[in-house]
Amino acid sequence: MLKRSDYSFNTDTGEFTLSAFETGKDWENKLWNDSGYQMTVTHSGCAWSRFIDDRNRQKVLNCPKANFVYIRDDDTRDYWNPGVYPSYNVPDEYRCVHGQDYSLVSGTRGKIKADIEFMTERDAPREVWKITLRNGDGKPRRISVFGVTAFDMNGFEQNIYYSSATTSATEYIENANAVFCGMQNPYSPFEKDCGFIMSSEKPSGYDGNLEAFLGTVGSHSKPFVLENGLDCSNSSATVRMRSGILQNKFTLKAGEEKSFYYILGFTDSAKALVDGFGAYIKSAEKLFADRGKSGGFRLRTSCPEARFNRIMNFWAQKQVSFCRIGKKAVRDNAQLAVGILNFNPPLAKTVLEECLRYQYSDGHAVLTYYPYLEKDVYSDPAFWLATAVCEYIKETGDFDFLSAEIPYLDTGAASVLGHLKKVADWYTDKAHYGQNGLPLIMRADWNDALNIPDENAESVFMAMAVCFGLSELAALLTRTGDFKGAERYAAFAEKLKKTINEKAYNGEYYIRAISKFGKVGDKDAKNGGAVYINPQTWAVLSGVADGERLKSVVSVIDATETDEGIPLCSPPYSKYDASVGRMSGMLAGVYENGGIYNHAGCFKVMADCLLKRGEHAAATLLKIIPDGEKNPSDITTTEPYVFTNCYLKHGSVDMKVGFSWQTGTSAWGLRCYYEGILGLKRTYDGLLIDPCFPKAWKEASAIRRFRGDLLNIKFINRGGKGVKIIADGKALESGLLPVFGDGKEHEIFVELI
Repeated sequence: MLKRSDYSFNTDTGEFTLSAFETGKDWENKLWNDSGYQMTVTHSGCAWSRFIDDRNRQKVLNCPKANFVYIRDDDTRDYWNPGVYPSYNVPDEYRCVHGQDYSLVSGTRGKIKADIEFMTERDAPREVWKITLRNGDGKPRRISVFGVTAFDMNGFEQNIYYSSATTSATEYIENANAVFCGMQNPYSPFEKDCGFIMSSEKPSGYDGNLEAFLGTVGSHSKPFVLENGLDCSNSSATVRMRSGILQNKFTLKAGEEKSFYYILGFTDSAKALVDGFGAYIKSAEKLFADRGKSGGFRLRTSCPEARFNRIMNFWAQKQVSFCRIGKKAVRDNAQLAVGILNFNPPLAKTVLEECLRYQYSDGHAVLTYYPYLEKDVYSDPAFWLATAVCEYIKETGDFDFLSAEIPYLDTGAASVLGHLKKVADWYTDKAHYGQNGLPLIMRADWNDALNIPDENAESVFMAMAVCFGLSELAALLTRTGDFKGAERYAAFAEKLKKTINEKAYNGEYYIRAISKFGKVGDKDAKNGGAVYINPQTWAVLSGVADGERLKSVVSVIDATETDEGIPLCSPPYSKYDASVGRMSGMLAGVYENGGIYNHAGCFKVMADCLLKRGEHAAATLLKIIPDGEKNPSDITTTEPYVFTNCYLKHGSVDMKVGFSWQTGTSAWGLRCYYEGILGLKRTYDGLLIDPCFPKAWKEASAIRRFRGDLLNIKFINRGGKGVKIIADGKALESGLLPVFGDGKEHEIFVELI
């Protein structure tokens, strides 16, 4: 059984080390480069990859869980995998290290140690597997290494009769030591359209046909060739199981160590492989020589909670950066961009520019743009986009960005400020409001599983979001000198706030939606869903709730929270309810239907910080961060180093996860810590330091860049909620740091008094 002693963190380098291979599900690392190439590596030594171009079209190189390395003793015919999978011939020793720019899977069996190190090239659609063998025996050993990949080559839109199976074939390119999968698909939009696997050493054999290697009744666990002590048969394939398998034979002297490379990726021709062979090998050598030197600023923190330190240093930043390419959606990526602002504003700007290109000229934005959904209009993406741009201006002071010309998705172009005004026009258009004066939910809002089958259904959450968003836009327009526009948007938000309190507050808390079927998320709900958490947290974040309403809402939030976290709705729906839609059709406790929904839990943490409830904020965030008392990784099966979207609460999989890595929880979790608990809040005038510490925290520190300046921030907690700040030895009159503007390092001392 997996134990916490089986893994460890290095918070100085961002490396995670694992010594047990039974984890309940794959514990993955994500590696990618700016060319659009992405690779997933599991702790069991599997890797699969894809490429996404600047128009968000993808091409899949190989099949999941079909790409790995076999090691065989050619004298005894014993074979195994360093990461155990798929042969399950267990090595005597096993280790996996997931780093920030690499992964290492290592295994020793029969005194032969084999390491596989995985990296992606810095700026090319290629990956490199560095294989290192070491003979720990006192005599020579004859070893075969088999590098295996199963080509996929699909992913883009194409006529079914022109799939990759019928338009590609494998062949061996001798002068490149490579199995090449050539393509002639007329629908392919890619210049580098062909796949390959290459060896830096001359192979003794190859197979381009996976069936020839596995056999008719064999499998990846027991390949025909390895089971029978055979060598590759130099096969090729089309239509059927196109693969790239390279066999390399070595005789290792006693104590000898040998390293070589397998290189995989995309190319435009076999000739390019031959011409580039030498350069590819040199590039691979340099890649590994520079391992761990990828550079770039990273947020750094130290606080009394070790789990915060290990995930907020490196991993949260890496996860947020990956999520923006793992899923292409305006709603998701705009939220991710705000998280990215904390450590990489230029990257956040790139993400926002992409999101703006998927906004229509009437102001609304698409939900996802890979795949692209045109007909289904969701009510919330433009809100996230507009508020993210406001945050970018606060972070950078780059008001010139508002003048940048960016095209709309349908027709025409406008400045970024013009895009934002179109968002405001959309959300102030009476046509987008229902009979109660609340915004139409349309296909759905942030909760896309709440797809009420009523075109006139109204969203309370969306009303609160509009109040928040229009207030943000009003503040921005004031900065640009558009005082009339600012006044109009602020007045609209204030009027909408009154409407929400009149129509959506039930005396204890806020309902979720109103439709022809009645109210969603109200006290009289009989099938489940009596309380939804988002209207409560956003009533705080938007400023809609005040006075006695605020007190009541906070008490409902606290009552809704469990020992394990925040369910999106409670109780869960016990059966399908057509008036609610998809989420009620999920099993009770699955995802939106009563699961511990961490993305929404982060909204609660931010509301706690706004209300200066430091104990509550830290306690909830510790439930969201993996591998705690109530969500240990041996139970949840999620990686201890990345956020997950939801802990399932169905009885069959209690507290297990469906997936990790790809979730907006990553950005919001990072924001909860740095912007909420540490209180490092961007404003148009500078960085405001407004911490919200639990009482037990006596000290903490953070390193953050702001507008080019490097800030070394040290916190001392004297138990109060006020702050006293000394910057470079000088006391400040408020919590607002000046913008130093010299690009130098500055010492900031923060005392909570």
